[in-house]
Amino acid sequence: MKRFIKPSFYFLFISTLIMGTTISCSSNDDSGSDSAGAKADYALWLQLGSWPNTTQYIVGVDDLTKGSVSLVGNGAEVTSKADYGIIAKNGFYYYPSTSSNFGKMTKFEFKNNRLSVVYEVPFTYQKSISCYAWVDDNTLVLFGTNGDGSKVLYTVVNATTLWIKNGELALPAIPAGYTSYNQGNIQYSNGKLYVAFSNMAIWPSLAEPGMNIAVVDYPSFAVEKVIKSSEADGNGGSNMWMPTSCTDESGDVYMMFFADWMTSKDSPTKIVRIKKGETTLDSSYNFNLGTALGGETASGLWYVGNGKAIAKYIDSKIVAENPSGLFNTKFALIDIATSSVIKKLDLPADKGSQLQNVITSDGKVFIQVNAETTKDYIWEVNTTTGAVTSGVEIVGGYDYILRLDNLKSSK
Repeated sequence: MKRFIKPSFYFLFISTLIMGTTISCSSNDDSGSDSAGAKADYALWLQLGSWPNTTQYIVGVDDLTKGSVSLVGNGAEVTSKADYGIIAKNGFYYYPSTSSNFGKMTKFEFKNNRLSVVYEVPFTYQKSISCYAWVDDNTLVLFGTNGDGSKVLYTVVNATTLWIKNGELALPAIPAGYTSYNQGNIQYSNGKLYVAFSNMAIWPSLAEPGMNIAVVDYPSFAVEKVIKSSEADGNGGSNMWMPTSCTDESGDVYMMFFADWMTSKDSPTKIVRIKKGETTLDSSYNFNLGTALGGETASGLWYVGNGKAIAKYIDSKIVAENPSGLFNTKFALIDIATSSVIKKLDLPADKGSQLQNVITSDGKVFIQVNAETTKDYIWEVNTTTGAVTSGVEIVGGYDYILRLDNLKSSK
């Protein structure tokens, strides 16, 4: 694809705060719904135009391994309904809008090239949403802040009815010299939510050094303790587009921490582990992923099963050759259980942004890449060898690939 622009990140910034405690309601809206219609197994989000004049589309894909998909005469324009800071689960999308003029939680279904509303309820409690976790297939937990970041708020959502319960997390007081909270990595395991957070200063001052992980009982949301460590800095990922933590099949929690805008540029990229049910870091585990990648900084982490994960990292050689270039992000297959890099994947450099690049489906792993000069494909990854195979081609007519979703139901 030859035309590329910066994707719009307005989802994090257009928001409002109306304080409350509990909202419980649901409403049907069958506009555009067709229960007898065909439903794609996968969906691509594509963007046209240059910021701020952008338009977003969803295109259904039935087979990721072959053929081609095009936006021409295809796809649903969704700019006025949602953006790519959306959550996919079991064939549906969930979109928490905190916009000042559209504070709603919406459940969507993408079918017949239409993004149709299934349920929609008021959603005005949080100023912004930073991260989320699924407690089970029907329970979504969202974390965000109030207007000035002095409180960390949570919302529990019933995925079937959109019944909502809100509350505040009782974190330790913000230390002197810092002004707000910023939360990032979040994982659920064995009756506990693990929530990473940072104590923030006023920009351009950096956040408090080190890392904090609150151990939160579910469903009471009582903070049992805060794990503190100087092994790395920051709170890991703090966005709705790209994961940076995971829970494996045995219930062990892995969290990645790395250098970003609020930490020192010298902060190492490290992965820590909390064993199932524990409230301390696993002292036998300390994966310096940056060093294992040859001194790189990672920014995304997708668990793909059987102890394996896909890491997204900035290729320093590409940056050195073209410091102003945008296509400098690469992928690696790692064994997260044994703290090793299996292989840096032989893929075109991706445009370095916070995107939903990776999905798993029927035991296979797929990655979408925004390439600079070559054709764009969905790539299949062999998780044993790290070999990659080009699959469906994404034909031109767009400016950016925003995300790839698996819309198959696991139920």
